[in-house]
Amino acid sequence: MVVVLDLRKEEITRLGHRVLVVTDTDRLAAGQQALQEVFSSRLVRSVLVVALGPDPRLPPALTGESRRVLWVGDPCGILWNADTGEAAHGPEVSSEAILIDLLSQPEVFDEVVGELGEIPYGTASPGWRIVAGRIDPEVLAQAFTDVADRFAGPPQQDPAVFGSPLASALPVLSGTADLPADLLDALVPDGRMDRLYRQARDRLDRATRALDELGYLSTALARAAVVDEVIAAGRALAEFRDAVARLFADVDHSDEDAPGVLAANGIKFATPAGMGHAEIVAELRADVDTALGERKSLTRLVSRLRALADQSAPIGSAAFVPGCRRRCPDELLNELHAPPEFPRGLLNRFVFWRRSRAWWREQLSLGPARTALDELRTLLEQVAASEWTLGEARMHTSDAARTVAAALAEICAQVSATLTDWSRAEAGQAAASPALDEEVTVRLRDRGGQLREVITGDLLDAVTGWLDPAWPALEHGDYRDVQAGLERRVDETLRQYRYHLAHRGVQEKPEFGTADAGRQDLVDAVWRQSQQVVRALQAPPGGQMLQLCGDRDLSLLLRQAYAVRFAPRAVRGQGNPPGVVWTRSGQYAGTLRLVPLRPGTVEENWSGDGA
Repeated sequence: MVVVLDLRKEEITRLGHRVLVVTDTDRLAAGQQALQEVFSSRLVRSVLVVALGPDPRLPPALTGESRRVLWVGDPCGILWNADTGEAAHGPEVSSEAILIDLLSQPEVFDEVVGELGEIPYGTASPGWRIVAGRIDPEVLAQAFTDVADRFAGPPQQDPAVFGSPLASALPVLSGTADLPADLLDALVPDGRMDRLYRQARDRLDRATRALDELGYLSTALARAAVVDEVIAAGRALAEFRDAVARLFADVDHSDEDAPGVLAANGIKFATPAGMGHAEIVAELRADVDTALGERKSLTRLVSRLRALADQSAPIGSAAFVPGCRRRCPDELLNELHAPPEFPRGLLNRFVFWRRSRAWWREQLSLGPARTALDELRTLLEQVAASEWTLGEARMHTSDAARTVAAALAEICAQVSATLTDWSRAEAGQAAASPALDEEVTVRLRDRGGQLREVITGDLLDAVTGWLDPAWPALEHGDYRDVQAGLERRVDETLRQYRYHLAHRGVQEKPEFGTADAGRQDLVDAVWRQSQQVVRALQAPPGGQMLQLCGDRDLSLLLRQAYAVRFAPRAVRGQGNPPGVVWTRSGQYAGTLRLVPLRPGTVEENWSGDGA
């Protein structure tokens, strides 16, 4: 990092390993003490001074071997060929900000400091041929607006289900996969509910056998015995139905005494393997990370998580009480409690007997009773699995999914609002400086779609980092902690990303980036196909460049030049000249020329008080 210290408008507030001092030549005397403080600091390793204005007069602090000074006689500059001496008017706009920005790149700073160490007196006039890589403000503003719309778009339904081969808990808990067979085996053998079920089953079997054994010559006593068996079976069925209904009404998975009550009634109650909080959160995180990695819409992901929350939320076993009566209605029990008698007067003929017994079998409703019994048991096992055994896991899944959805919705709102602000600010910026070649900037104007994809991909990568603290909190059920500090994290990352775009460009992946996001295609299409970049990197040091001095200052310069060639490291490839400094910045590529001053040009005679 390069610390910029502008002695024209600020005091020394911080220092670093690299310090770029900016001042006017007529204020160098007043800056003697500040310069001395910078050079004497143990924190500072190298200092580069940019002195703007005529008559370079250096104070005692800038004498000796450590002197590294760039003298800018006129920041508007002049087009000058150092080999032939030919000169022409420059763009007549100040390039001071561009020079400061360029020297603020650590790689360029170090190379310039090294080159000045080879130049007599460590002082030179800078010039350049540079291609600007800055995105046109209008293009960038539109890109920000488009990406903001993506993050703030209306909720979209996502029909996808959690069916990943790696997911085992979420499909079951959300109801998109069948309950495992071992979970449906919910009755403890010889437990209370199992005994009630078997008692009703056995009673129905006895009534069916008694009816089957009823013969043509059977007595009234035998027929009465069948009626008694049917009544007993009806009572057993009613007892089982009422016991199931009472359990449904009285037990909730969240009750502290639920395990004891269920155990007393012979119901298995234990969270199955793979359905714990850690496993649920791991599958949820994997699904979210996959969606982000595939560049899925955040609004669609929010809708998907909310749907998961709705699907997995337990409704409580009490909601299934009416289902008991639907499967075993009171009308059926009434028929079993008061079965009709065997028809009289038709015993004289065998054919009538067979028909009468068939009619009676139908009226006794033993078949529907057996069906009702089995359906009650099936309902009990399903409710025991989904509402009791998996109740806690389903509740955690629902709460976790809804919490993550809320965090993502907050992220969407904050990102969209910030990008909208960036768009407004960018729209008011000036276009690229005429002091620079603009071919890359022009090429970027035609790549708005790719630019949007890169920015969108970067921000989706950032979402992964923003959610990192949420997952451990969800594992422990600390749902309120998920959004704690989220706004601050998002704001800090967006601030860093704004700086990244302004100083390093889109071709350099941000620190939080995890994927290419289409960036390499953009670099290939814009930077590597630019002939101006090639020419700027291969420009001879003595050729025509913009020299940052006035026409009268040319007489103070030697006709020899040192070159510092630089380009974004994302552009690195074949065909580049040797010695190029590869920078993390994506704003500039080209050649910086350092022209030494003639001996005796720099005045070093100061009075003792530095005035």
